[in-house]
Amino acid sequence: MLVLFIYVSESGHNQNYSTIPTQLTNSEYINVTNHEQKFIHFPANNSNSSAGLSNKNYKSILIWNTPKLIETAIFGFGHEPFVRHGCEISDCVIFNQSSSSSGTSTSALKEFDAIIMHMSTIWSSDLPEHERPKYQRFIFFAQESPSSMVQSLPDIISMRNYFNWTMTYRTNSDIPFLYGRIEPETTAPKTREETLRLMQNFNRHHIQNYAANKTKLAAWMVGHCDTPGLRELYVRQLAKWIPIDVYGRCGNLSCSRNNKHAYSDPECYRMLESKYKFYLSFENSICDEYVTEKFFEIMTRDIVPIVYGGADYKRIAPRHSFIDAMQFTPEALAQYLRILDANDGLYNEFFWWKRHYKVEAGLHQMARHGFCELCKKLHQDQSASKYYPDLAAEWHPHKKCWKY
Repeated sequence: MLVLFIYVSESGHNQNYSTIPTQLTNSEYINVTNHEQKFIHFPANNSNSSAGLSNKNYKSILIWNTPKLIETAIFGFGHEPFVRHGCEISDCVIFNQSSSSSGTSTSALKEFDAIIMHMSTIWSSDLPEHERPKYQRFIFFAQESPSSMVQSLPDIISMRNYFNWTMTYRTNSDIPFLYGRIEPETTAPKTREETLRLMQNFNRHHIQNYAANKTKLAAWMVGHCDTPGLRELYVRQLAKWIPIDVYGRCGNLSCSRNNKHAYSDPECYRMLESKYKFYLSFENSICDEYVTEKFFEIMTRDIVPIVYGGADYKRIAPRHSFIDAMQFTPEALAQYLRILDANDGLYNEFFWWKRHYKVEAGLHQMARHGFCELCKKLHQDQSASKYYPDLAAEWHPHKKCWKY
């Protein structure tokens, strides 16, 4: 009997403010918005000092609000992380307000080369409103989709000509902060014909049977039962045609979780790829370019992702390496999965690309690429500061997202 397994995990202002926002203590885990935030513990002594701020050979970066958000906190604070992560240019130092021994007075704020603001929680913070020096960049940071940042939308609408750079999951960002990346190796095909030839050779030579010992059909890890993208409705329809086991908050089965943050444990992924043929990489929002670890982490595994999201997956992943649920009705998708489940040859064709592409996924690579690029850009970009006249159009859910 075919079983579809589901586990559920997720992941302007013109006023003159004088109050510096209160920072979180190092022991707190909190939820501050209407969607699940991911936080991380970091030690009280996080190697911050004012050395980088006084040393003008270094570029100083201030995390303005919510410094415990895992997407940025996992990189680390101080200067050492830039060295440890092997940044091409490492002469930078990261501070958060509570740890900057220089304080956060107006005069101190002017000393920073960049101030990063987490937009998903900006509604709970005051804003820096000092007269900034020409070299200082205010950075719009966002890793959540527009649908998940509606609480911050009024602030974003009012922030005209406020931000200089963007640092987000979108590829057109000034500093791309991507959940993952898939890069071709030298042997990667350049044409459709070459791709087909590699697929045929892969099956002909029986390089590896990825279907071996897999007794179940598909898996899904999910933490939100009701989402802006209405993925749960698609799955509900799919369940009429294929038996579904739900894991996590929305079901009665469980999978191991990381004890430091909200992302799933590697052991869980190892279990999935050993038992299941497919994984439902369903995003909680269907928004332009919004594709998260739900996709990239699975691409590092021996399991085929079924995607549901607003990204152009054909641009970021090899041909015939995933199945797009948006191209099927739930009934048609169920029928297609049954066909692949019954034919190891057809199933194995989805793995032809594994030897010809390199996949990077996970929090560490995301932070490493992002902050290394930021440090490099701060040192090399000497052009006059630009200002975004209006970011609301780019981050309004009615313009950048849609429902199934």
